[in-house]
This record gives sequence, structure tokens and C-alpha cells, in this order.
Amino acid sequence: MINPAHTNNVGGSVRYPLWHGSQMVSALWFSAAWLGPEQRLARLVRAWQPGSRALRFADGDVLCFAAPRALVCEQAPGLVLCQVHGGLFSGALTAAEAAQLPPADIGLVHGAQVIVLQWQHAVALDPSEAIDVSGYPLHMPYDCSPSAPPLEVDRLRGKPLRQLLGNAVPPASAERDAFLQALKTQRPDVQNNTLWQRLLTRAQRALSSEHAPTSHGSAATGQNATVPARRGAAAVSAWRTRLARALVASRMAGLVGHRQGAYMRRMLRQFENGDLDEALRNALPLDGVGESLGQAFGVPQRRSDLSLSRTRGAGTSIGLGEELQAHLRATYRSAFARLDREGQIDRAVFVLAELLNARQEALDYLVKHARYKQAAELALGWDMSAAMIIRLLMLSGDHARAVQVARRDGAFAAAIQLLHGTDRALADALRLEWGQALVQAGDWLAAVDAVWPLHKARNQAAQWLLAAEQAGSTLRARALVKRAQLLPDTLDHYADRIAALADPAADPAPRSEMAAALLVDASPNRALQQLARQLLPAIAADHAFARNSLSVGDLTTLLKLAKDPLLSADIPAFTPHVAASQSSLWDSATTLRLQAPQAGLAAIHDVAALPDRRYLLALGEAGAVVVDAHGRLLRRYPAPAFGVVIADSGQVALAIAPRERVSSVHRLDLITHAVRDLGQIALQYAAPSYSGIGWSIVVDNRLLVVDTDKDLHSVLWHVGDLPGPVIAAGFFSDCEVYLVRAREHLEDWTYSLPERRLKARDPLRVEPQTPVLAHRLGSAQQADVRADPDDDIWLHYQHTGKARQCRLHKRSAAAGAPEGSSVVALEAGFLVGLHWPHGSRYLVVRHHDGGIVASLDWPAGIAVKVREQSGHLLLHDAHGRLLDLQTDRSLTHAMSFLG
Repeated sequence: MINPAHTNNVGGSVRYPLWHGSQMVSALWFSAAWLGPEQRLARLVRAWQPGSRALRFADGDVLCFAAPRALVCEQAPGLVLCQVHGGLFSGALTAAEAAQLPPADIGLVHGAQVIVLQWQHAVALDPSEAIDVSGYPLHMPYDCSPSAPPLEVDRLRGKPLRQLLGNAVPPASAERDAFLQALKTQRPDVQNNTLWQRLLTRAQRALSSEHAPTSHGSAATGQNATVPARRGAAAVSAWRTRLARALVASRMAGLVGHRQGAYMRRMLRQFENGDLDEALRNALPLDGVGESLGQAFGVPQRRSDLSLSRTRGAGTSIGLGEELQAHLRATYRSAFARLDREGQIDRAVFVLAELLNARQEALDYLVKHARYKQAAELALGWDMSAAMIIRLLMLSGDHARAVQVARRDGAFAAAIQLLHGTDRALADALRLEWGQALVQAGDWLAAVDAVWPLHKARNQAAQWLLAAEQAGSTLRARALVKRAQLLPDTLDHYADRIAALADPAADPAPRSEMAAALLVDASPNRALQQLARQLLPAIAADHAFARNSLSVGDLTTLLKLAKDPLLSADIPAFTPHVAASQSSLWDSATTLRLQAPQAGLAAIHDVAALPDRRYLLALGEAGAVVVDAHGRLLRRYPAPAFGVVIADSGQVALAIAPRERVSSVHRLDLITHAVRDLGQIALQYAAPSYSGIGWSIVVDNRLLVVDTDKDLHSVLWHVGDLPGPVIAAGFFSDCEVYLVRAREHLEDWTYSLPERRLKARDPLRVEPQTPVLAHRLGSAQQADVRADPDDDIWLHYQHTGKARQCRLHKRSAAAGAPEGSSVVALEAGFLVGLHWPHGSRYLVVRHHDGGIVASLDWPAGIAVKVREQSGHLLLHDAHGRLLDLQTDRSLTHAMSFLG
């Protein structure tokens, strides 16, 4: 039906009422006169194109395309509308015909009339209403992103004796409440319905407000697993102390002691009657190696089996007099002797380890009977010394796990000493693995020393020595001394290099390294004497001009090593020199004021300082490069690098490139220049440095140390049962700090290095509106930058539990108030940034007194990144600037990287 209000009669002047052939179509019209609403909507959906829009008029529906598209008009699903004369028309109107029409958004030619439509009379349509998906099941899409392989987190986890012995120990009895469980429990048995037990339970609920921390080893799944986190000291449960006092006050302590005494008498009668099967299940452990959690209130119960505990956790105690303890000890020793005579090795070990707590004696007993595998598993579970674990694993034939423990704890030398006297072949095999581990860590000369005692490995050691001689100047210099020590006959081939080093005009740093190496050697030979004779004049000149740190005694030792009477007669007497005063930046009483370097040409995503005044730069997808102190390119590594992790040796690094969900990691050998793809891993937090072997990271809220030898799947250490997510992590030279959100509060998990023992697990009180930093001093810091009533800018933080503040900026009408601030945690303080529209100022703040030791001005709008390394504070940005603030000497070095 045509609405006369929307028509205009132009008679028979419309010569072409429809479009024909192929046209650039802007919209399609679906007439209400021919199609019902559902039919129009169905056709509209079939003709839909991305970016289209649909509208409904009283006369029909229109589908407008995002851009005109070519269609054959006769084959179109609707009436074709093309853009002409400023509107959408269904026919090719001439200019004269269009001039007779009023303004129109849509013009439909119908006979001799043109129907004129305006957008304001239309309503939007939702084409999705025509699509019924109720009959289709909903399926989650398949995740096509690359998945990281599972971590091997169970390989170094020990096993309890029950699992090792299988049926050798009698099966569990009906009485399940084992005595050790009764001692270790932290709550009275609520299933006992006696009056006194119900009273104890109520008293406990009223008094218990703390919960003692538990051991943190995780039973994560996987092919291989790691040693549980080392345990810290246990604290006596406060509720136990208060409950014991309440029992004494209420005269109930006698009743508790009477029940425990009855249990003791029954257990001793079982030993006296020779009923060892029951006696061992009820026996009371003595001489516990773990700390006590406090008084035990439950009655010791019968063990269900004779398995050994995996860990040396703390438990509760029953007060025993010294005479009774001595009697129990003698009883257990007698039982052990009887079981040993009868050949019941498994039960004898149980008595030693579980009842007498003589765990080292138990391991020796197993070794005596050649049960190396059982001893190794128990040593792992009991967290014995690394050298002992390695020795037992090697004796059991499990060389792979022995090497893994040695790599984790750096215990190759101690384990080799233990093995050398009993099994020379195993010691030699472990020595070869030691050399390989040192090479991986970039400590090439130490690797040479490690394997040199093995004649069959000396060819390999010579190759490692050659590799070290191709490295930077200081390592190459020390390698010459090592060659003179081990291969003196080959030193003549290096005469030109030695002569260059002996030139007083040459760089004194390599000579100083050679002098230090010569002083360490305890068995001089002809080649070492020759080196000392050639180098000593230049070394003495360096000393005279304060270019090295050698003392007069050191120079005298070198002169004696040279054994050259002519040199002794000619060389001037050594006199002590007064070294230039170069205090540490953190000890400075004044503020070091600095300016940002000039901009470079390539973005620096991360940087690490290397030996010989070189730097490793991460350039993103362009890879990583090594440059000298002037920014000249020395070596390029084709591995994407947005971050670098530098080894302690400075000769190996990891290149990190974050992707959508994971990060790719490549290992860079800065000596041989080899690049190895270690795979991908989903990193939450990662340490900026590592030993060259183990790298501390956080993955899926698990604390891990992964082995970086061939891939990142082998886990050397992990903690996987944290009470909540890790929200911050700090990696420092002597500790690692993890802040964990546990329900309503934060917990500080601090591990001391290098033994990686849990030093603190404390709840933290924090302001919810202030960001939290993991810090070496105080574990958690809420460093807050704010203005005082006078508009001075102050840094507020905590030191030893007390509030401290540092004035960062004094009010200035010219500068105005900063628009923002930033705070980064450093080993001994903070790096605080104040940002204005005209520029930024970064201040290095000392933690213990709030002193400002350095002030650095940087251009506005440019984010500065910082890396703290031993002796270096490296600041860099995306414009190629690098400033090396040498904290040990309060010196600076600026560089602009030009690519």
C-alpha cells in the first residue's frame, strides 16, 4: 500500500524506473507489499555483508551495505538501490527528474510515481532475531595456541620407606591413628567423645588464633619432580602454650598425664614380652631432629604401618624425664640389635630412623647392606646434605638424578671427595659432569681445573682453554696464566700476545687479572716464572700510577716468583701509593647529579653489563648484541630479545621474548657465540640473573628453579602449595622475596640464598590503596610519593618497622607539582621518578636514612627502565640511551646506541 504522504507524482517523465545489468549497488529494498516480515528478515540475513545495517519502514525493509558492491541487478535478492543525486534510488533518474523531487534519502519508482522515504521514519532492525540457535549445542573452542610441555617436578622427590619396601613391612592395622600423626597433629582428636576430650576441643577453639606454618613442598604431578622447599624453624604453637596453662590452672593436667602414662606402660610391656610387631607400632620417637610445636594433649596411638616419615617436620611432645628417655633409648637399641641379628633389615632401619631418630646411622646401615637405592630415596625425603644424596644416588646407579642434585646445590666438589675413597670410577664420572656444568655456567677456567686430574679428559680441557683464550681481554689474560700452569711447553707460541700485555701503554686491566692469577698459584714452574719476569715491570708501573689495587706485598711476591736477580737489582723499590678516594655510591654523603645521554637510533629493551667494559643489549625482534664501551657493535645474536638474564660469570645469558601467553627463551653463549632455543614457558616473574645453571622463576603461582641446560622442563627446586597467587617478587643477591595473597591478607615468603631455605613466612599489614613492592630490606615496602601541606614532595616508606620519609623535591613556582611518580626497589634503597611536562627527574634514595645519593634528569615523556647488577645501576630507554652508574666507585659511563 502506497502512503500518499511519502510520494511525489512526476507523471511519465521517469524514463528508467529500474536498474539493469551490473551496477555498484549501495542497498537492497524488500517490499512489504510482496513479502511478510519474517520473509523479508530471512532474505535480509542471506544478503547480509560485514558492516551492513538494516532498517524497517512502513513500506518495507532496506539493507544498506558498508560500501557499494558490484551486483547483477536481475539476480539480486531484492530491489537494487544505487547512490545517485545524493540519495538511494531504485531507478536511473536523470538530473531533470531528480530536480522535481523533494529531498529524499530513498526514492522508489512505482509506476509514474516516486515514493520518497526519510531515515527519520525508519527503525533499526536486529538481523540476529532471524537466527535461531537454540537447537545447537554450545562447545568450547579448541585452543590452538602452543602449549608448554609439562614441567618435570617430581624427579628429586624422595620416597617413604613403606613405599620402597612394599610387602616387607606388615600391612596397616585397623588402628589407624598412628603415633607420629598424634605427635604431629596440631589439634586434639575431635572424634573422641569423652568428656575431657570435648573440654579440650572447646578450649582449643577458644584459644587457637594462630596456625603454625606447614612445610612447603608440593606434590605436583608430572614425569619428574623436585625437592620440596627447605624448611625454616618451627614456632611453638601459641594456642598450645595457652591451653597447657589452662589445664594446669584447672587441675586437668594430671588426667592428661595419667592417660599418657598408661599408654607408655602398655608399650613397654610389649617390648619386654618380645611382641615387636605391636611394640614398634606403638613406640614413642626420641631425640627428634625437628623443633617441638608444644605440649601434646592427645594420647599416643598405635601406628597402622611401620613406614618412615618423609620429612623432618616439627611435632608436639610429651614431657618425659631423662631417666625414662634413657630407658626407652636402651629398649630401642636392644630391639634394633635383635632385628639386626635376625636379618630383619627393614624393621631395623625403622627403629634407627623413626624411633631413635638416628637417620644418618640408618643410611649407613642401608649402605652397609648395599641397599643404595633405598638409602638415596630416604636421604632425598629427609633433606640430607647434598653431598650425601649425590653419593647415594651414584652408588645406586641413578647418575642422572645425582647430577641434577649436584647442579641444583653446586655440590660437585664435596660429593667427589666422598666418592673418591670408595669408588674412584664414580668420582671420575661425576668430575666430568662437573666440568660440563661449569662450561654451561660460563666458568671455563674452573672447568679446566675440574677435569684436569683426569688424564682422559685433558684433550677436552685443552679445547676449553682455547675457547677461553678467544674471549674478552681479562678472561683471555687469565687463560694465559692457566696455560703456563698446565701446559708450560706451549707458552712460547703466545710470545707476541704476552709482549703486548707487557707493554706499559696497554690496558692495565688484563695485567691486573694476570697478576692476581699468578699470586693464587701455589706451584710455580718455569713458564710462570717467565710470565712474572715479563709482566712485572709494567705491573709495577701500573702500581706507581695507581692503575691497579696490588699491595707492596703482592709485588714482592711476584718478584720472588720471577727468580731473576737482574730484575731484582734493576727494579725500583716498591712504595705504597695512596689510591684515589672512590667511595661506594650508597655510602656517599653528597648527591651525584647527572644528565641523560644523547638519544641513539635504536630502542634498548634491556641491558646487562659484561666483563671488559662491554654491554649486552636486548633489541627486541632484532635480537641481542654485544657492544663495547663506545657503543660499537662487536657481536649480534639472532634470537628475539626483549629481556636478558645474565649469568654470574658474565659469559652466558638468556634472551627472553614475551609472546601472547608464553615467553620464548634462548640461551646465548658469549664465548662460543652459540644460540640454543630452550623453548617456551609461561612466566609470571623471573630473576634478572642466574647461576648459569638454575634460574628462579614463577610459573602458575609456583616457585621454580629450572635447569637451563637443554630446555626449561627439568625442575631443580619448587614450591607448589602456596596459599594464594603471587602478586610481587623480588630477586636480590642474598634472598628472594615473594608476596603471596592468602585470602584477606598478604604473606611474605622470603628464601635465603644460596641454600634456599625459608627464612620468613609472615602475614603483612598493608594499605589497600598503595602499591606493594617486594624489597630486600623489610620484605614488602609501600613506598608512597605524596606532597605535604607546603607542596614539598616526600617519599614515605618503612625501615625496621618504623616510618621514614625523604624529601624529594622542594616547592618551586617554576617547576610546579609533578604530574606523576614511579618507584622501583633496589638492593639498598629506591629509584624514585618524578615526572613533569617539561622533563623527569630520577632520584636514588638510600633506604636506612633516606639520603639522596644520585639525581638524574631525563627528557619528558620517555619511560626509563633500570637494571641493578653487582657494581652497576643501568638506566636505559627506548631511544637508545644508556647510563651506567657504577655504584661501587660512584662513577658513570654514558652511551648512545646507534644500531
